[in-house]
Amino acid sequence: MQNRIKVIPLNPVYFWSFADYVAGRQNPIENWYSGELSEAARFQFDDLLKNTAKIQNHLLWGGFKFLSGEPKKYSIWQLDFIDDRRQYRVLGVFQSGRRAVLLEGCYHKGKVYTPRN
Repeated sequence: MQNRIKVIPLNPVYFWSFADYVAGRQNPIENWYSGELSEAARFQFDDLLKNTAKIQNHLLWGGFKFLSGEPKKYSIWQLDFIDDRRQYRVLGVFQSGRRAVLLEGCYHKGKVYTPRN
């Protein structure tokens, strides 16, 4: 039987970078992250971004989809993850240079987003 060696890359390749949208002194993602997410949900969100950044084609990101209706004309998309028995959504847009700008974090139940706007 041959020896099998598992190779673990020391320097992973990141295709995407993520940035928060900041309007004046308001940073909706930071407020959501530090104020509304539990520690477990924050770890889940951090892992989602870390793993998503390694996938070159955004259409292959887990939990990715473009929103329909009014947000569609602005090309707003969402990433989703589940923790604390909640379906969390992170809304964002793409910027040139493989940068994803995160606009807002929320949770989702049925067809209701919280916060609504």
